[in-house]
Amino acid sequence: MMDSVGTLLICYSVSRVGVASPGASLARMITSLGRWWHPAENVWLVSTGYHLDEVRDILAAQLELGDQLLVLDIEGQPWAASGVYPEAEEWMREHVSCPPHHSG
Repeated sequence: MMDSVGTLLICYSVSRVGVASPGASLARMITSLGRWWHPAENVWLVSTGYHLDEVRDILAAQLELGDQLLVLDIEGQPWAASGVYPEAEEWMREHVSCPPHHSG
């Protein structure tokens, strides 16, 4: 586990759906990693002390053949949003250090 907190973008695609699907297990594990925001289906932002390789390994243990997982370290990267609710933009400002780009 890292000493400092960073923000990770986690996206996944699972082949099986339902209560017993890998997606249900992934969601439970993701919410245990730190402060999170779930802006879209199968997309998570997590403010965590874990390194992205650690998160990949933790979550990959829940995957089945044909499932996909992507973990990106987005700390310090610029971001932009449109049409999101105010809480979403507030979460981004609080947990992703770079301010958003405004497009007029």
